[in-house]
Amino acid sequence: MRASVVVSTYNEPERLALVLAALARQTHVPDEVLVADDGSGPATAEVVRGWKPPAGCRSEHVWHEDRGFRKWAVSNEAVRRSSGEWLIFLDGDSIPHREFVRDHLLDSGRGDVLCGRRVKLGPTLSPRVDLEMVQSGELERLFGPALLGGLFSDNERMGLGLRLPRWLAHALHPRPRKLMGVNFSLSRRAFEAVNGWDEEWPGRRGDRDLDLRLVRGGFRYAALIQRAVVYHLHHLERPNSEAIQRRVAEEERAMRVRCAQGLVRTS
Repeated sequence: MRASVVVSTYNEPERLALVLAALARQTHVPDEVLVADDGSGPATAEVVRGWKPPAGCRSEHVWHEDRGFRKWAVSNEAVRRSSGEWLIFLDGDSIPHREFVRDHLLDSGRGDVLCGRRVKLGPTLSPRVDLEMVQSGELERLFGPALLGGLFSDNERMGLGLRLPRWLAHALHPRPRKLMGVNFSLSRRAFEAVNGWDEEWPGRRGDRDLDLRLVRGGFRYAALIQRAVVYHLHHLERPNSEAIQRRVAEEERAMRVRCAQGLVRTS
């Protein structure tokens, strides 16, 4: 099965370079990596141009002009330019474990949508993460900096970073989970059926909208926890605005499966 990884980014070239370095060392090489860039400056383009994908992996920088938050639109465009039957979404500040792609593909038969999670690296460790740490696999080591940061209350959700044997992870996490945009995958068929990301969604929490529409569409969900590990680099998290909170509440009461302006636009 062909796998397309879509990495969303906006003006974080140093962090994107770490994510791409991690994708270059995957045990299962994705067929393509598409950087969905919501209008970053030249530094990001330079990072993508300078990245050497592993043999057999195509890369593409999908960019549009910076006209405010339009992450969902550029992510749809990346999918349009992709060719994989299985779509894997990853944020450009979240470093994937070397088994990340392999874990998503191994479990693709368990559901139409696979919902992963993230380890939250803290403010002390995050600035220390560099290319050498990523390329050497130091973050993934059992007694490496990620675990030590958790012991000193710097990192959060360290248990999610313990990658378990597949059978044990399934036994410990049998129930489906909600989709989080930072780490999930799904079949192209499912993404197309709901018309992808809603390009009219007004800002953040678009992953919640996609989640609700996939559930209404009857697609099967499976948890991918303590597998397909990602390490999320620390940043200040802005609270959701009242407008976004109202919009999410409205969508939770709605019945729609397809959005009007998405992968296919009505006008």
